[in-house]
Amino acid sequence: MAFFAPLVIGRQGLVAHERALRVAGHNIANVNTPGYSRQRAEITAGHTDPSGYGTGSVVRGVSQSVDALLELRRLASTSTLSGATSGRDLLDRLQGLVPVGDTGLADALQRFFASANALATSPQDIAVRTELLSRGEQLAAQLRTTAGGVAILQREIDTRIDAAARDANGVLQTIALLNREIVAAGRGGLAGNDQRDARREALGQLAAALEVRVVEQEDGSVNVFAASGRALVLGPDAATLATEPDTSVVGLDGSALSKVGLRGGGGVVALSGDVGGAIGALLALRDETLPEVATQLDQLALTLRDAVNGIQTDPAGRDLDGLVGAAFFTGAGAADLTVSLADPRGIAAAQGGDPSDNTNALALAGLASASLAPLGGATFDEFFGALQSRVGEHARDADETATIEEMAAEALAAQRDAISGVSLEEEFVDLIRFQRGFQASAQLISVSNRLLDDLLGLVG
Repeated sequence: MAFFAPLVIGRQGLVAHERALRVAGHNIANVNTPGYSRQRAEITAGHTDPSGYGTGSVVRGVSQSVDALLELRRLASTSTLSGATSGRDLLDRLQGLVPVGDTGLADALQRFFASANALATSPQDIAVRTELLSRGEQLAAQLRTTAGGVAILQREIDTRIDAAARDANGVLQTIALLNREIVAAGRGGLAGNDQRDARREALGQLAAALEVRVVEQEDGSVNVFAASGRALVLGPDAATLATEPDTSVVGLDGSALSKVGLRGGGGVVALSGDVGGAIGALLALRDETLPEVATQLDQLALTLRDAVNGIQTDPAGRDLDGLVGAAFFTGAGAADLTVSLADPRGIAAAQGGDPSDNTNALALAGLASASLAPLGGATFDEFFGALQSRVGEHARDADETATIEEMAAEALAAQRDAISGVSLEEEFVDLIRFQRGFQASAQLISVSNRLLDDLLGLVG
């Protein structure tokens, strides 16, 4: 029977090297597949027989070239990068609502007070008075447009949060399904490597939406948790992210904003703390940055309304008809500020009965450089300039963070490619090596077969 052992060894060698060739071919075929991790056939020596001789080689399994710690770092980087990128794009749009330079609200403020100066020079001129009313309406319209733009942006962000939650649900279901497939493969003695690659890609998509914590289980499945600790995926089961209107949080447009959380029997339980990822960045912009900007615009509009109206309705002030002036502006904030005065003759430029008096007009013009207590002692230009600066600072911070995270992501991707990426040069070398092993095993079978024929000939 010893003459049959080389045949068995040769057969096992053929099988082992054929499987190794299949693995190398699989690597080559997936050289451009996103997220694919290089695989290796683990060829080991078989157990020795009772007489102490070797029994050939076997493929114990197919392993992946994966650094688990590096993959966790990539997930964290993906969350930060996605959040910074989402914030950068939207903050650029917000910055466009309060542009720096001779445009927008800053320009409207300057033109309004320039018309007030012209009124101080020619207090009886109807054309100058009409121009002041026109500039006032332009200023009010610019405030309304800016406030409306901020409200529209907030509502758009709210819609994006809802869409991001719905998209994340599909990813959660995919991770749970892949968990089931990997566990089933493990029961059959397989590693489920391609499913593991697909799961890592899905985890990356989920990390782009919100920050996650991943814990691998002994059966090969993973449990996924939000940053707050709430379970998103437990083995084969996935939670459901959802949004619903939160009546306790009213948006700038007067309608309720959505809360995002996990759907349960009693409704949606909001995710607490810093959610991270794109959803976290969107929530911060919607709930913090934009309301702050809107509040400052309202402060600017109300201070303008009260300061101008205070001069216009001064009991000592007089319009061209010798009457006490009526309110110039009306409105409860930037979103609805309007010019309520329709007749240019009603502008109270004087104090006293002389129509050529410009005392009130000078006071109106002086508002341009006045330090105003409601604005923290700043002038109108200084206050709006500080608002522009804060918005610009937010945009620059987001841009710098996104740039840094893009560089970090590229570095991590390069590290992953070095560890897990397919090298065609290495695969070609393996092809030759496994081909030679296959040929040698075939030669062993051929030699063993001839020896067996000779033996049978002697017996015959």
